[in-house]
Amino acid sequence: MNIKKNCELKRIFFIATLGLLFLASCGGSEKIATEATTTSSSTSLSTTSSTLAVTTTTQTVIATTTTIDPEDWVGPRHPLTGLPTSEGIIPRPALAVKIGNNDINSLPHEGLAEADIVYEALIEAGKTRFLGIYQSSLPDRVAPVRSARSTDISLIGNLSNPHFAYWGSNEGVGVEVEEAERSGTFVRQSAETNSSGAFSRDPSRGNSPYDGVLNPAYLIGDIPALAPTAVFDYGALPISAVPTFGLRWETEGRVVEYLWDQQSLKWQRFQDGSPMNDSNGIQLDSENVLLLYVDYSRSNADPNSPQAQSTGTGDGWLLRNGKIVGITWDRQFEALKWSLYDDDTGEAVNLDYGRTWVALAQLGEASLLTPTEAAVLVK
Repeated sequence: MNIKKNCELKRIFFIATLGLLFLASCGGSEKIATEATTTSSSTSLSTTSSTLAVTTTTQTVIATTTTIDPEDWVGPRHPLTGLPTSEGIIPRPALAVKIGNNDINSLPHEGLAEADIVYEALIEAGKTRFLGIYQSSLPDRVAPVRSARSTDISLIGNLSNPHFAYWGSNEGVGVEVEEAERSGTFVRQSAETNSSGAFSRDPSRGNSPYDGVLNPAYLIGDIPALAPTAVFDYGALPISAVPTFGLRWETEGRVVEYLWDQQSLKWQRFQDGSPMNDSNGIQLDSENVLLLYVDYSRSNADPNSPQAQSTGTGDGWLLRNGKIVGITWDRQFEALKWSLYDDDTGEAVNLDYGRTWVALAQLGEASLLTPTEAAVLVK
């Protein structure tokens, strides 16, 4: 039990309350305060099939598209988002793609917005790279595709033999990947050995190695295959969760921030002080942000590369629904799902239905956004 973290959580609600007053007085944060009020009013006047709009002189019923409430749904769900699927679970394996994020040459990313889960882990010089996990939908393109790392092998061990797509590796990591494939951990799909045409280089993205592109549908094809089982539990918000503006993850070479957006009801991602937009100019966001404190060691296959230890147990934070809860994570073996427990109550913790970004951070690298820091981001 992390006593310091629990005490900090108990103070968050009061900080957030004062922060809302602060943001309301800042020109750059007026949008947040207004949208929060509007959303609350709309919710109190809505039904399952229509929204009631009230003016000072008239009352109008505006028809809207009926949506499925994930909480009430009793049918099949997408395994990696928990979202309802009226057409049944797609008979498709998970696809894990190694995606670069070294510097501005990696921008803009393509296909990250469609990932069910995005893992982000440290590489050299405090930079990070992504491992995008796709199953419920496949984008037309994913870029930039980069080399495999030792960290990836353990992370995808619970995805029921997924396809692992990457653009080569050094010799040591290559041996590790081949051994994992032989043991049935995943199906190896490297640009160096795959001749299907799924991998290509796009000169418009710049020079190698930032120009690697993957066509996911072309890689996997349309042959029915076993879908993965869920690696997280989804459901109700923990009662111990308290409001927060967001989270900052700061390493020696990168600053990542997630800020709650009341209009979209998602956590918007910022990187190195700027909104992180994809190739369509849309800011990347997600329903869940899961920050897990993990240990890092040096990879046995590459002494220059950090390797995250994603089995065992540790502390962390879960951000969902504009709130935060302190958690303990547990995953004793690579083939097991992630289990999350509330630091205050010891009860199992559920994610919100939707997409999830997972930050594999080291102790001391993460902090909660202050009202001032949140106001700066939304200017």
